[in-house]
Amino acid sequence: MKLNIRILQKDDVKQTYVDWFSNKEVIRYSNNQYRTFTYEGQISYVNNCLNNPNIDLYGIFDKNHHIGNVSIIGLNSPHKRAEITYVIGNTDYWRKGVGHFAISSIIELAKNDYKLNKLFASLVENNLSSRRLLEKNCFVIEGKRNKHLFFNGTFYNQLDYGLLL
Repeated sequence: MKLNIRILQKDDVKQTYVDWFSNKEVIRYSNNQYRTFTYEGQISYVNNCLNNPNIDLYGIFDKNHHIGNVSIIGLNSPHKRAEITYVIGNTDYWRKGVGHFAISSIIELAKNDYKLNKLFASLVENNLSSRRLLEKNCFVIEGKRNKHLFFNGTFYNQLDYGLLL
């Protein structure tokens, strides 16, 4: 693998990207299960991110193959903090270090380029892969919201993680 991240462009949107969100495992613990995805909709989403100074949406690539996204949201916060979100949409790349690479890359950008003080992320308590991924990148649990999320007919606890930079 030759992994890299870069700002996602409209030309990067392919049908395979749209199809990630049809995979029930990819969206299992995500609000994306409540949305409908189309090619045109994803082009619009990427364009909106490109034009929003508060968000940077990065594509995760293996060479030139788009396999996931990682975003940093809240860049204009006077508090010097931002939320990160991520998805490895191509399941062939699960459990191969891609998430760790993407998050550690965003941490470096947050420190060095964005000059942030803190990153934070939230997830479903049952999402063990995501928990391990954040903890491996030195995020710590800052709080728990009981029965805060509703996915697939079940209420789940939300864990809030933070990382001081």
